[in-house]
Amino acid sequence: MSFYSLTSYSQLRVNKAPLTSSAFTNLKSIDLDGIDDFCSTSGTYSELNNVSKLTISLWTKTSVAVTTLPLSIGTFSNRQMFVGFYANGRILFKKNNNTDGTFIRSNVPQLHDGNWNHVLVCVDLTSEDKGKIFFNGVDVTSGLTLDTNPIAISTGAFYVNESNKSYSGNLDEIAIYSGSDLRNNVSTIYNQGQPSDLNNNGLISPTTYYRCGDGDSQPIISDKNGSADLTMNNFNTFSSDVPT
Repeated sequence: MSFYSLTSYSQLRVNKAPLTSSAFTNLKSIDLDGIDDFCSTSGTYSELNNVSKLTISLWTKTSVAVTTLPLSIGTFSNRQMFVGFYANGRILFKKNNNTDGTFIRSNVPQLHDGNWNHVLVCVDLTSEDKGKIFFNGVDVTSGLTLDTNPIAISTGAFYVNESNKSYSGNLDEIAIYSGSDLRNNVSTIYNQGQPSDLNNNGLISPTTYYRCGDGDSQPIISDKNGSADLTMNNFNTFSSDVPT
């Protein structure tokens, strides 16, 4: 268990000089209405099939405290994995929830504070400490029951806000690293609160990388590093509200 304070978050938001290269611009994000907006790939997303290591990175801005799944693969009882946000400020990662249902959990009151925040989920099922959740660069892991079973074979699409469509707010710079646990590189990815080019920060590039508007033509959100493009459903414009 990691202990943290409100001071930790405020300190990380001060003097946010970038740690990585400067040739990066971030001008767009997606803004979901919490009613029916969602995004999905056109086919089965299989990049996490049978892997034991993964990292998920995303930026979130919401002031609506509801239970929602901003990211998921598959639907309902047959999800390969999901990242869940809960009304009490809990962040939850679950894998293979149709079988083992094991998880990483954290409790972050600032999750719905209306500011841009960064969430990083790191998994290594081969290690003793199998998972971590980081919030704005701080380890906030408060529960862990992951077993050693690798990620199951996917039978569904990759979704943004699929479940009950209740995520209301912005999401940006969504990245999935298949086969890589980057918990030791949190500071580089978080970059003192300034998104940076995840393809040019000295680390391995994401397997799947959504810039959420930058370089995209609605209604398609392109996968910059692969072929898992997303289609925007029930909305077709990008927001200029981005993490800075």
